[in-house]
Amino acid sequence: MTDRYDVREAREAWQRLLWRATESKRLPTAESDRLALWSVSVVDPAGERILLEALASAWSQGWQPAELVHVMAHKADRIAARLVDLTIVADHDRRTSQVIDPRWQAQIDGLEGRSESTRHDWLRQWRRREGMDRRRCYDAVGAAWRVLSRLPRLPLLIPPPGVDPSVVTVGAPALAAAADPLLERIRKLLAKAESTAFEAEAELLTAKAQELMARHAVDRARLERGPAGDEPCMTRVLLEAPYVAVKGVLLAAVAEANRCRAIGINGLDLSVVVGHADDLAAVEVLFTSLLVQAGNALAEAARSAAAGDRSRTSAFRRSFHLGFASRIGERLATANDAVLAEAGAVASLPVLRSRSRAVDDAVERLFGGRVTESRIGGRHDAWGAAQGRSAADLARLNAGELTA
Repeated sequence: MTDRYDVREAREAWQRLLWRATESKRLPTAESDRLALWSVSVVDPAGERILLEALASAWSQGWQPAELVHVMAHKADRIAARLVDLTIVADHDRRTSQVIDPRWQAQIDGLEGRSESTRHDWLRQWRRREGMDRRRCYDAVGAAWRVLSRLPRLPLLIPPPGVDPSVVTVGAPALAAAADPLLERIRKLLAKAESTAFEAEAELLTAKAQELMARHAVDRARLERGPAGDEPCMTRVLLEAPYVAVKGVLLAAVAEANRCRAIGINGLDLSVVVGHADDLAAVEVLFTSLLVQAGNALAEAARSAAAGDRSRTSAFRRSFHLGFASRIGERLATANDAVLAEAGAVASLPVLRSRSRAVDDAVERLFGGRVTESRIGGRHDAWGAAQGRSAADLARLNAGELTA
């Protein structure tokens, strides 16, 4: 039988641990030492409740499952990220009777902890799988809670489980957009671009993919009777370290070429992208592929360099990504211009411009005057930038008769 004084004292120890100043991640805190003195049956359930309550608060703040795991790895560490991953699964498993948005469910299905049981003692089971003692486990709970409790509010894009869809601030694209046959063809082209060993072929395939996107936008505009159409929506793109800021520059270039706007969120390794649903889907597909291609080109430059060569420095790599993004933006714009120059395409320009204005209006409505430009920090390497531009400029833009 659990003594009610133990429960009260354990709760107080939890509160001290949660609110303590951040210290060394290597050493257990005095608070976690105290918690480890009490029975697991007292302390663990309290820790689970703390995490689940913090999670509920994050949902109300507009956060989504994949975003929480991502920001936890950035703000805390991978251990805290895995703990939050499992906490999200535990939260989801308790909502079986509630309506789950398909887009929310898709993120749940992608979590590492999805296959783990959370019916009983899930914190203890997680601790055993991680091979850690109770003290470090409780410190991990504290680290996760501190990040969750300090998250800023984001626009609510997808209704959390059991929440009325009317609370959504601005809609996220429906999953149906991802099943578009044209996007499947574009994905195949970009998959070939990622897998080929020939950089010129990769550039050719990428140019063809953008050509298809531009042509699709023109065809869609021809079908619309006026400026009205589907309303702009929003998605958030997770940016992985290192060089998050310069990867955001590439995302902005791809977004602009596809009539969208990308806005980085300071300190969270996230970018918001506003646009129409099919344009947003195209942006995500192309951006992901270009990241892979840039990474492959950068890795090849490092492999061919001698030890100590400047191509291995962070300044070179950062500048490489910036040069790559700059030249890709130019190439995508040229591909768009080529499609619009075709006979009959000019008639679609008023609709395309109207859609672009609708996106700008949505950004103004959502962010007001809070969007500012910021400089990319770090030393610039002119050779790295030139190499990045070369990696994006090895082939002519004429894609010929290439097919997927």
